[in-house]
Amino acid sequence: MLMTDMDSIRTDLEQFNEALMREEYESRAGLKDEPDTASIYARYSGIFDSEDLIYEVRAKRERASGTEKLRMSYMYAFLLSGFIGRKTTDLGDKLSATEAKTEIEIEGKKVPFRYSAVIQANEPDHEKRMIIDAAREGVYDVLNPMLQERLDRSYEIARSFGYDNYVSMCMDMSGIDLHALKFQMQNVLHRTDRLYTKHFRNMCKDLLGLSLSEVRAGDIGYLFRVKEFDRFFAQDKMLGVLDNTLSGMNMQVGEGSNIRMDTEAREKKTPRAFCCPIRVPEDIVLCIMPKGGMDDYRSLLHEMGHAQHFGNVDPGMAMEFKYMGDNSVTEAYAMLFEHLTGNRYWLGQQFEDMTENDVARLTHFQSFQTLYMVRRYAAKLLYEIELHSGAADPEKIYAQILGDALKFQHPEKRYLYDLDSEFYSACYLRAWMLEVQIRNLLKDEFGDGWWNVQAAGDYLRNLWSTGQKYDGVMIARNMGYYGIDETPLVRELERNLRY
Repeated sequence: MLMTDMDSIRTDLEQFNEALMREEYESRAGLKDEPDTASIYARYSGIFDSEDLIYEVRAKRERASGTEKLRMSYMYAFLLSGFIGRKTTDLGDKLSATEAKTEIEIEGKKVPFRYSAVIQANEPDHEKRMIIDAAREGVYDVLNPMLQERLDRSYEIARSFGYDNYVSMCMDMSGIDLHALKFQMQNVLHRTDRLYTKHFRNMCKDLLGLSLSEVRAGDIGYLFRVKEFDRFFAQDKMLGVLDNTLSGMNMQVGEGSNIRMDTEAREKKTPRAFCCPIRVPEDIVLCIMPKGGMDDYRSLLHEMGHAQHFGNVDPGMAMEFKYMGDNSVTEAYAMLFEHLTGNRYWLGQQFEDMTENDVARLTHFQSFQTLYMVRRYAAKLLYEIELHSGAADPEKIYAQILGDALKFQHPEKRYLYDLDSEFYSACYLRAWMLEVQIRNLLKDEFGDGWWNVQAAGDYLRNLWSTGQKYDGVMIARNMGYYGIDETPLVRELERNLRY
């Protein structure tokens, strides 16, 4: 058995993370065409090629207790995930480069595949959206073989480390009981089915002019684009609204801060907003793809939640708690900020030209959007458990489970593209539940306008200072709950969507 110098490993991993996050930022921000994570993994091959090191850390985890057990648990998950990344990085780079460089033709004009999603979300004509969708479908034929090969390699690694399958490996790595979470999500889907169907039918009729049977996946981006609210969510006012929101809690971003923002529109920039904690807490970059409207505000605030979390970690915190741990926690903080755009008190404060009717319609719409996303990820979790457990015909299972949950047809070809690695879908679901619990506590302690109260900022900074030392269940219990509970989330959605 090796007797590894763990402090040296931690130093190397911090440097690795910085290089990897910088590469991810530059690639996804459209600043470079060819990602090169393979060379980064190669520089640290002594760590990520070492099965002995992974086994050693797993043994340390089993022997440890208290804080040391947490550190070894997070380290084991990070090393095993990195080992998988090292073995699949060539495919990951190839996938990213292919997606970034691929163009599709829309009405005789070549546009980047990634940017086509932005065009589609802004296209008011259903038939034209379907043309874009058909052009995008051909790209999945190119990507799916690479996605399948990457999955197959991951499955093989899971078996090589003694796991029955990929599901059991991910549960051991994350500490999340995916089967218990599946039960919670089945309860959520059951309890909200009639509520969702009623409101989705009305939304499609009012905003798309379509019946449920006519709606397709390519319509959803436009459905949630809601251009009628653009007059409030002006792009040139976005950063001012952000500053106003943060100032009440004595928080800062931008010049003079450790949090910098990239809001520039680039055609090859991925449309999915992201935050890269390049060096925690000293260098945090927030990147969004501006396309106009309410979604820009939601994305900016969501990623600002991540940025504030990572940017306020105590510099003396153990490396594992800065970069590792349960990502349900940081996602909950991101959702806490994002959901301000559906808060009637916040809207009334930030947008003086909004009428009471505007506020009511906006908050109602955003509650529906949250319900849609919760149901979508609940269905994704159910599907991913089936897929990674070796189910036959995963394409059909994907289309059936997602279609049943969301009430519109899902293209079978997206069954691999619509995956989050290592069950990140579970982190989102736990975060939606945990966020309501955190927000209820903030409202109880500091009032409905908690973002205006410096003491609320102090409370959050104290939570953030520990990074991800505590997982979502620990955070919930520290706030007085028995754990992460779906009931407050469901009750809030039922209350907000009543007529």
